[in-house]
Amino acid sequence: MQRSANSQQVRTGDAGGCDVLYGGQIQITFQPAYLDCGYANPTTTQPQPAPTQPQSTPAQPQSTPAPPQPTPVFHAVPFLRAYQPNVFDHFYTTDANEMANAVNKLGYNQEGIAAYVFTTQAPNTIPLYRMYNAAAFDHFYTTSYPEVQSAGANSGYTYEGIAAYVYGSAISGSVPFYRMYSPKVTDHFYTTSAAEVSSASANYNSEGIACYVLTNPT
Repeated sequence: MQRSANSQQVRTGDAGGCDVLYGGQIQITFQPAYLDCGYANPTTTQPQPAPTQPQSTPAQPQSTPAPPQPTPVFHAVPFLRAYQPNVFDHFYTTDANEMANAVNKLGYNQEGIAAYVFTTQAPNTIPLYRMYNAAAFDHFYTTSYPEVQSAGANSGYTYEGIAAYVYGSAISGSVPFYRMYSPKVTDHFYTTSAAEVSSASANYNSEGIACYVLTNPT
C-alpha cells in the first residue's frame, strides 16, 4: 500500500502496539513486536528480596547436674557424768576437756558415762539445754525452753547453751533419761538406771523422764 504525500503519520506506542493514521481517514492498527514501535520490552524486572540468611540458634547453656551430696552421718558420743560431793552437784558434758577441768580443778569425781547423745542435731532429736545456778552450785538440764526461761527469770539460773541433742520421745534403741531433784541440797540428778532412781528416791524427788538417750555409741 502506498501512502499519499499529505498523509500525516502519528505514532503512539503502548503495551498494546502502534497506531498509524493516513490522511486522517485510514487507521491501521498493527500489533507488531515491541521493537517495531521503537520500544523495548516493557516487562520490568521486579526487585528481588535479599536472600534470607539462616538464623543461627544461640547455643543453649548446658546445665551440669549438681554432684550428689553425701548423706550426713551422725555419731552418738558419751555424755560424761561427774559429782561434786562438797556442793552436791551432778554435772554432765560431752566435752572431755571440760570434764577433765572439773575433775582436776573443781573437785568433781568422775562417774563414767551417763548415756550416749549427739553433739549436732541428728534426725528426730531436740536440744537438751544446760543451765547453772552459781549460788546453789546446781547444773540443770531440760528440753523445755519455757522451763529455761522460767529458771532464768525466777530461780537464779544462767543459760549455758545446748548440752547435747537427744530424743524427745522413745525410738528403737533408746532408753529413758530419768530426772530427779533434791530440794534439800538443790541438786538435779539424771540417770538411765531404774535401780539408781529407786536407790536415790530416799533423798530425791522423781521429776519424770527428761528425754530419751542411747546406751551405746553409733
